[in-house]
Amino acid sequence: MTEALYKQYHSLLYSIAYRMLGTLNDAEDIIQDVYLEIQQQDLVRIGNMKAYLCKAVTNRCINFLQSARSRREIYTGEWLPEPVSVQPGLDPAERIVEEETVSYALLVMMERLNPVERAVFILREALEYSYREIGDTLQKSEENCRKIYSRVKGKLLRKEAKPLQKSEVEEQFVKLFLDAAKTGDFADFIAQMTADAVLVTDGGGKVRCALRPIYGSQRIRALFEGIWPRGYFSGSLLPARINGEQGFVLVRDERPVLAVSMTWDQEQSRVDRMFIVSNPDKLHGIRL
Repeated sequence: MTEALYKQYHSLLYSIAYRMLGTLNDAEDIIQDVYLEIQQQDLVRIGNMKAYLCKAVTNRCINFLQSARSRREIYTGEWLPEPVSVQPGLDPAERIVEEETVSYALLVMMERLNPVERAVFILREALEYSYREIGDTLQKSEENCRKIYSRVKGKLLRKEAKPLQKSEVEEQFVKLFLDAAKTGDFADFIAQMTADAVLVTDGGGKVRCALRPIYGSQRIRALFEGIWPRGYFSGSLLPARINGEQGFVLVRDERPVLAVSMTWDQEQSRVDRMFIVSNPDKLHGIRL
């Protein structure tokens, strides 16, 4: 019975846990723990299995985040979520994570939220839960959940992150980035970024990278042109979908060593943020 439940609800639960945690292995561990727990219970007495499992996973994620926050505070450099990029026919759960609506940039922005705020936002935005359903899941009043969601929207969506869309301008940007990575000349690429663009990198102390965000397109250019001669972009740099958005994956010896995601300022028709993950522990979701 539990195996059938696992197959039926795994993709849904995986998408909740990944969005809550930003890490793939931890998301899977949470789900496994929940299924081990229900094996000890009388399933007949569980009226709404989907709601029960979603509640169990969400609350375990909240507990995990509360204990993980201190670990992330001592993390070397900036902490970014694990990116996901899968090929057709591979893990269906990861494909759902990649294709569905919560963008990589929004996952980054959600790091500003406390665990309960994050749960309310995900249940409302991604799963379209009513405030009553959110309240039942988190054991809070409907009105309290409504207020939390309103507060979260104010935190996150004053300037909502827009992924790169397919158009002539964006496709030209992709070409410019690929050319710059090959030649080391980043002038034309940087010209397609906003003046106040931000670059955030995550090497986790295992791969050398900037430990703090780089603010301003010219500083980003200086960084790229400084690290290019050291072989930072050596290998095969390939366009890829990162969490459903346009990005890039750098491959060496048939292994991903770097994932790049970015967001687009629609008003200026420029890229305004870039995220580069090179921590090898965070590249398991990049499937070539």
